[in-house]
Amino acid sequence: MKTYGNYDKYFYFRTVTDEDNDDDFDASLIIPVGNITGLEPYSGISNIRLWFEGGQGRANAFDFYPYDRAANLNSYVDLAVTRGKIKEVMEELVSAMNAGPHHDGVIVVRDEVTTDYDGSVRSAVTLSNDITAVSNIVNN
Repeated sequence: MKTYGNYDKYFYFRTVTDEDNDDDFDASLIIPVGNITGLEPYSGISNIRLWFEGGQGRANAFDFYPYDRAANLNSYVDLAVTRGKIKEVMEELVSAMNAGPHHDGVIVVRDEVTTDYDGSVRSAVTLSNDITAVSNIVNN
């Protein structure tokens, strides 16, 4: 993975629709793109699993420096995608991983929040119109 200056790139995911409910490891996740170990279609033609080296269970859950790679290769994020669009979404994810620098390095893959902390309403944010949901986050 390339780094740009002092910034690495990160993928961000959030499963909840109300920001007030973003309160645990299963609700949202940000991972360094360099920790991604693979992408695969799974469970039919409308799901992608993004595998990464996990950070939970360490002294600091946000410390992604590997201390035991073999024990932490089973973390993943499941993305629901438009039926038949797996290849296109995988290409968009890889393109985002390899793209040039961003203002802060954070790439929102999918943020399901439609109700902000103050009750205001907004649209969900997605990297691709064909990513329809973050269906599962497992950070081992």
